[in-house]
Amino acid sequence: MHTDRFVVFKLQDEWLVTYSDRKQTAFATREDAERSAFDAADSLASHGRIVSVLIIPDGSEPVSEHSTRGREPNGKPSLN
Repeated sequence: MHTDRFVVFKLQDEWLVTYSDRKQTAFATREDAERSAFDAADSLASHGRIVSVLIIPDGSEPVSEHSTRGREPNGKPSLN
């Protein structure tokens, strides 16, 4: 089954969110970019789509990927 993927990453002075390698939206902060990606992923997941959000860190942070299937009721990704 196809997985829709959002990718959040920093390029120069802005944070970008891409969806399916097609759409790209720019944000001033990482938090705004992440919020946008997770909101869009939640919307797709509520319609039965399999969705993931990949956040490419800036600097030395580890890479993390979360599936919306593993989200807790408070909207934060679960780590299981």
